[in-house]
Amino acid sequence: MAAQRLGTLLVPVLGLSGASYPPGTTVTVRGRGATVDAFVNGDWLPLSWWEFSDGLREDIADR
Repeated sequence: MAAQRLGTLLVPVLGLSGASYPPGTTVTVRGRGATVDAFVNGDWLPLSWWEFSDGLREDIADR
């Protein structure tokens, strides 16, 4: 199993379910590189490197 880490969305992203997740949403990230798999409550979000940051950023949602 790939290592999991937490990340924070930097831009709004649509999940596979069709739900939209705003900047500041905490995601579980799997993988490394230009694209990764991310999950929010079981919803899959295929992310590009510029759509998230590693770690938690509580101040992102205030921007």
